[in-house]
Amino acid sequence: MTLESIYYIGQTIAVVVIVATLFAILYQGYQTNKIARADLTLNMWMQAGAAHYSLVDSPEKADFMHRALNDGGPLTEPEKLRFANLLGYAIGAHEAAFMLHTRNLVETAAYDRSEGLSRMYLQSRRVRKWWRRRREYKYDPRFRDIVDAMANEFEAAEHAQREAPEQSA
Repeated sequence: MTLESIYYIGQTIAVVVIVATLFAILYQGYQTNKIARADLTLNMWMQAGAAHYSLVDSPEKADFMHRALNDGGPLTEPEKLRFANLLGYAIGAHEAAFMLHTRNLVETAAYDRSEGLSRMYLQSRRVRKWWRRRREYKYDPRFRDIVDAMANEFEAAEHAQREAPEQSA
């Protein structure tokens, strides 16, 4: 074996080691991204759960949310402000989840949970009324379309329910 062939063998081994190192770094980046995505998903779930629980974590808060969501009579001006801010937070959290999901940074199940909470709120006529007034306030158009579709779905169901007794009479 000549010195030149030993040199070429050494160069080949060096190239193989460099390529293997690059693949190891690529795999490590992939694993890091998976871990970050899982961590962000868990963090989003925990924060959303805690925030929504805080809306009903006392008898007074639960009573207020029940009245506000179930159209249990008129709200005072301070209660309207409180309710509008709570809805802004809830819908804003859903929009944040939407943005993370469109960038594939959180799991679909986490986004679906956030959408489910918005769906729960949008069952209320008062929430849909709030949404119709607020929908133009810089929401992402794709997100706005999703919330509009949910609101329209509940309005159509409510309309069909009101029409059903009239048709059977």
